[in-house]
Amino acid sequence: MASEEVLNGATAAFTFLHAYLNTVAEEIGMERALALVTKMCESMGTMQGQMLKQQAGVEQADAKTAWTLAAAVVGGLGLATEVVEESSQKAVRRNIRCPVYEAAQMLGMDAKSFCRAGSLRFMDALVKQLNPSLSMQVLKYRSSADDFCVEAVVLGEPFKFPE
Repeated sequence: MASEEVLNGATAAFTFLHAYLNTVAEEIGMERALALVTKMCESMGTMQGQMLKQQAGVEQADAKTAWTLAAAVVGGLGLATEVVEESSQKAVRRNIRCPVYEAAQMLGMDAKSFCRAGSLRFMDALVKQLNPSLSMQVLKYRSSADDFCVEAVVLGEPFKFPE
């Protein structure tokens, strides 16, 4: 679990990022702004995944190993998660508190659009560096602030986000 200080700091940082996204969207439109967020997050996820792979010295991580390596990144971003299931094929976690969601809610933004375009693209790019056959899956997206998301790193399936 992420500490309260890390979660609060990350929420403040994501609030600035979301405010910037809103400002950019006023100039170029939300669709184009989100496309740029996707491009940035995929690039950052690729770099972070390459660093993790190099530091861990793994050739091809399975789902459990990839989630274990990615957990440090996720924890550093303030997400409070709990493991639901772990195997070499699938590692599932429940996101209890999420600074991305909380920041978007504070600004009255659609958090789901940012998650789909940004945060989850970051994680998908990250795990693909650990093994190109891995992907991020969103099994359940939260319906309210007191709900939770369920996400998985899965071997052999493409990126998936519920509509």
